[in-house]
Amino acid sequence: MAKQKREAVCNVWIAPKLDWSSSDFYNFEDLNRVENNTEVIADFVRYFIAGPPLNTVYNRDMKHIDFADSLNRIESNQHLLRQRLTPAGWLPNKLDWKANDAFSYIDAHRLEHNLNLLYLHYRGNVDAVPICGAYIVGEGLI
Repeated sequence: MAKQKREAVCNVWIAPKLDWSSSDFYNFEDLNRVENNTEVIADFVRYFIAGPPLNTVYNRDMKHIDFADSLNRIESNQHLLRQRLTPAGWLPNKLDWKANDAFSYIDAHRLEHNLNLLYLHYRGNVDAVPICGAYIVGEGLI
């Protein structure tokens, strides 16, 4: 699977799944959503500071899912994104995934919950940033 780094792309927030239960199944679409939303948060952080370099993969399909390496990278990306601000309610990242480590709905919840906390914070702050500029209308002579 080709890893792709996204830069200067207008990412769209995808509503996270925040109600994971023990009967749910985690699949490639869930990891793609988490990675996409990680990029959205990184774009928001860049409004305020130079954003940390992130490596994201968002084109998984049913043929391949890279688990321990992906989880370490995803959790590290979230850990980097929270360096400017750690919202109340943040669940500590697991940064030491190894092959055959058990992944549960609790881990799925943490990944989406933490991104949602960052999204709520930064979305509100980005909306509050004033936009400066000049409007020039018409064809009048100056």
